Amino acid sequence: MHFRKHHIRSIPYTLLLLVLVSGNASLGQQIVQRGALGQPSQVLDETQEWTVPLLVASDKSVLIYIPDITNPEWLKRNYSDFENRGVYTLSLFTFYKTPEACRANQIAGGLSTGAHLDACNWIGYRVRRGLIDPRQKSVTLIMAGMVDQNGNLDPKSIQDQSISRSWDQLDANTQTALKKANALVTEQMKIYDRKIQSAH
Repeated sequence: MHFRKHHIRSIPYTLLLLVLVSGNASLGQQIVQRGALGQPSQVLDETQEWTVPLLVASDKSVLIYIPDITNPEWLKRNYSDFENRGVYTLSLFTFYKTPEACRANQIAGGLSTGAHLDACNWIGYRVRRGLIDPRQKSVTLIMAGMVDQNGNLDPKSIQDQSISRSWDQLDANTQTALKKANALVTEQMKIYDRKIQSAH
């Protein structure tokens, strides 16, 4: 999932807050709990809660997960943006089945030097957090970084520049992940909305 630079005229306060959180509190932070065969058993979501991740895409090289978006705190955090502007913030966690899968990702991202490729010997995952806009079929990167095999975010790998791409510019796995994730989010937001309306 590679992004071109995109200048955003107006960034919502919640988005700015997320950038600040990801730029400070997340440095070196554990964001993945390693499970069987290295696959993530739990991931840290945008509300800083651990949830069992949901698999949304896979092939022979990688598995892509999202946090459990049925988590009430996640729904509460994203509900207003979803209802008012049709957008929400979501993290994608890529599990590399082999170091070669990581190296292929690094090369595709223009990081083909020896140091970046050697880093794949200890990298187990990649995290990407973005502002998803299903109406425009676009995603704006908030934060991305590499995660070691113990689930700790590598501070040196963090990217937090706001850049954007349309869904059709993304790799096939990421497109599949976003489409499946969006269907799940839309369904859960409808359920959450009905709960809120019935409580009034």
